[in-house]
Amino acid sequence: MTAETNRTPPARRAGGARGVRGGGQPPRDRGVPGGRPPGPTRPTQPAQRLLTAAEELFGERSYHRTTVADICARAGMATGSFYSYFGSKAEIFAAVVRAINTDLRRSMRGALDRADGGQRANERASFRAYFDLLSRRPWIERIVRESEFIDPALFREYYEHLTRGYARGVRAAQLAREVDARYDPEVIAFAYTGIGNFVGMRWAEWTAGATVPEDVLDDILELLRRGLPPQAPEAPEAPEGPQTSPAGRQA
Repeated sequence: MTAETNRTPPARRAGGARGVRGGGQPPRDRGVPGGRPPGPTRPTQPAQRLLTAAEELFGERSYHRTTVADICARAGMATGSFYSYFGSKAEIFAAVVRAINTDLRRSMRGALDRADGGQRANERASFRAYFDLLSRRPWIERIVRESEFIDPALFREYYEHLTRGYARGVRAAQLAREVDARYDPEVIAFAYTGIGNFVGMRWAEWTAGATVPEDVLDDILELLRRGLPPQAPEAPEAPEGPQTSPAGRQA
């Protein structure tokens, strides 16, 4: 495999944006620090073209090296049209980050719906969905990492939305005794996120046209299996009745 650190992403369809201007529903999670009121979940076609162009350019060049004029040129639109849909470059950047988050969670939900069931099958399906999305759009994690410095509240919001779903899945597995209940589900959720980010970065982002191999995913799952074993069954209670001493006499 050929290492690659800076490639130009091809044009791809970005997911539904939450930062598009206009009417919309109030945010579901108002307690998220730095949360911003989202717009429609399905942007109009011109707005979607702008989002797609912005994602490509932010991933290719970075936020600071991309201008509104660059985004409009990539989208094939006049610069003045941009402000009919987004108020600023910062606003479309936030919409891109939220669209990535939405796409990722949607992909994982779909994978879980198709999984055979059980915590290990769910873990495999979730990781595989994340790695496959990163293989198709390897620049998305660069955009998310950059958001920490462009808009720290947006960066935190991204991971809190993502790990909240992970934690719910872990808690369900604990109730089913598939994961030891002594562990805090939030801790496990952030550990999952860190594993996914760095393994995905190594094999899907740094390597041209590659995906995370199945044997690497097998190693991840084995690591989790050894580190997060099923909860041990409770020891059966001792039967009631007279006890016998080591010498064979009743106590």
